[in-house]
Amino acid sequence: MSKIQLCKAICFSLFLFSSALYAKSAVWQVSNDQHQLFIGGTVHLLPASEFPLPAEFDKAYQQADQLVFEIDLAKMADPNIAPMVLGYAMYQDGRTLPEVISSENFQRLQQAAAELGIDINALVGFKPDFILVQMMQLKLQQLDMAGEGVDMYFFNKGANDGKSTGYLETLEQQFELLFSISDGFEDEWLEQNLDQLDDTEHFLQATLTAWRRGDRDALTELTNEMHDTEVGQRFYQRLLTDRNKDWVEQIDAMLQTSEVEFVLVGALHLAGPDNVLDLLAERGYQVRQISAE
Repeated sequence: MSKIQLCKAICFSLFLFSSALYAKSAVWQVSNDQHQLFIGGTVHLLPASEFPLPAEFDKAYQQADQLVFEIDLAKMADPNIAPMVLGYAMYQDGRTLPEVISSENFQRLQQAAAELGIDINALVGFKPDFILVQMMQLKLQQLDMAGEGVDMYFFNKGANDGKSTGYLETLEQQFELLFSISDGFEDEWLEQNLDQLDDTEHFLQATLTAWRRGDRDALTELTNEMHDTEVGQRFYQRLLTDRNKDWVEQIDAMLQTSEVEFVLVGALHLAGPDNVLDLLAERGYQVRQISAE
């Protein structure tokens, strides 16, 4: 699975069925003998039809003193951020896309992009990571899935309610990571993502079902394909494992205070090898999936 897949929003076709059968969702309480916080698995983009969110999210929100997000979402909306994005998304050494991928893959990318209304010739100075993100965003729009995500929903709600906020990463850290995954593996990365592009809707349906019921086993199954290739293993290590370990250090510090945080991170950070919840359990914390009942 790729960064693009992490950004995939979730198709709503299975929602009514799945939500009727499962009382729990992707929210967990983490505690020791003195302190607690909540961790919610998020989907970064959701169609409006996915709201309201499962009641467990609101239950955690009401008990939280502070909301903690991956990054400062307010800065993402700042128009002055464009030069920063370009600094990470474009080659800074004069290279162009046809120089770093094979001619066969460039032609394949041209065709796939053209089907989405993108002229690749206008983007040859950009890294494949950035171009694939743009393609997936357009694909999501075609599927009517590019609406407000769980993170932004709570960011806006928290701002209206006057809740304090915290962040696990800076924008610079996230951009540097997301737009450098393919370095040295551009052809393999491109092939893997283009192969998966046509499977977007099926993947979204499976992800939604697993996310809404907090099914970590099913989410783990969705991450297994990451380990099939060298570039997939590199992706998993950099995007998930390394960040999970860094975040757990920060979450551990939060659990030393009486303040109750609601930490909101992408759902795949809570499943698979070296996930956030298992790493916290290994440190002796009690990890319990909550129910709104």
